[in-house]
Amino acid sequence: MTPHSNSFSMAIACILLMCSPCCFPAEAQSAQQLDEAAVNAAFRQSIDNARNGRYIEASFGLLEQLKVRSAEEIKDPDVFDQWSQIMSCMTAMPTFNPAKQPFFHVPEGQIQTLRDAQVTAAIPEITRRARHARIVMLDENHLDPRGRAFGLELARALRPLGFTILAAEALRRDADDSESLARMKQLWADGYVRQSSGYYLDDPVFADFLRQSLALGYKLVSYETARKEFSQEEREQDQTDNLIHRALNANPNAKILVYVGEHHAAERPIEVEAEKFRFLAQRLKEVTGIDPLTIDQAGLSSIPMNRPDADLYDIVASKVHGQSVVLMRHGQPISVGLLGGAVDLQVVHPRVEMVGGRPNWLYQMHRRPSSIPAGLLPKSGTRLVQAFIASEAADAIPIDQVLVIADKPVPALMLPPAVGVRYVTHDVPER
Repeated sequence: MTPHSNSFSMAIACILLMCSPCCFPAEAQSAQQLDEAAVNAAFRQSIDNARNGRYIEASFGLLEQLKVRSAEEIKDPDVFDQWSQIMSCMTAMPTFNPAKQPFFHVPEGQIQTLRDAQVTAAIPEITRRARHARIVMLDENHLDPRGRAFGLELARALRPLGFTILAAEALRRDADDSESLARMKQLWADGYVRQSSGYYLDDPVFADFLRQSLALGYKLVSYETARKEFSQEEREQDQTDNLIHRALNANPNAKILVYVGEHHAAERPIEVEAEKFRFLAQRLKEVTGIDPLTIDQAGLSSIPMNRPDADLYDIVASKVHGQSVVLMRHGQPISVGLLGGAVDLQVVHPRVEMVGGRPNWLYQMHRRPSSIPAGLLPKSGTRLVQAFIASEAADAIPIDQVLVIADKPVPALMLPPAVGVRYVTHDVPER
């Protein structure tokens, strides 16, 4: 789910609809309208703050605007997801969403398939299959930065196979195609993304995935719809057309890694909010005749975005030992859950271990722990400590950031070796 996804748009639309005069009896309309308007305003303000690098305002400020003391009091699952997404930018960890109900039913047969599954190391299996593929499509859980570190790991592995284009859903696309191309060329020249480059890129892990991919020699391509209002069908078709025009046709001999949100990797129709849709991977295959190698890493996330009525990760986690794996049965790949049977491969990541207060998978991004200078530590309350690469512009995304609580163990910043950084701090207002 993205801020411009069908689910998000429908949530906003419902809020706006509930604010309209026709929805409520005249005597109840004023109070209800005020409540919904306040939620809507807080939601939109949080999105705007995140897009402009104001993480404290986008998360703790959201709670203040909603007049709740903690995120557990947020009743709307989409509003909670917005809070969770920003918090993950400061912690590199996802947050369980108590407001979210089961999204779909998992048949008992799929659960048994998971119990019977064998596993094989993910990267070798993917690269073996990718040698003869022109397009590899990897999805993500937008609320879990872990998947972006795996995206970088895959980008590294695919580069020697001739992959040179990285098309990312999160990159901003302008209505004017020439402006979009100019924006991408500036990105290639800069070697890093900025606050204006797209949503979800406010996550330092995502930003560094793209930063390191640019350093590997990838060219970034944006393909998202540029419409301000759209149906799910319009969005999927726009994405398909843009990807064909801006990635395939513009680079006729190139191999392409496409990084998408969960649903878009489906090669057959899947049901979303009681309606079946044909998503990007299926449409791309139908139009071009190119069969993409599709990989799902979102469906078996430890905290799934589209929650099933069974804990699929818990069933399979015991099979995973220290490395990301692909599920197999009788020598053939299997997939379950929302994208069960709709993707070629399904990846499961090992349980996260905390090292120095940080998730251990950050080491896979060529990071090393670095102590925060003592003068930056808070004497009271909570402080966001950000590290920026010194040579990057003021509107760049932090290379890393952490929340530090006075008198609690101080987490390390995870920084690339031999890179100069500058620090910025922001205190969380006391409530």
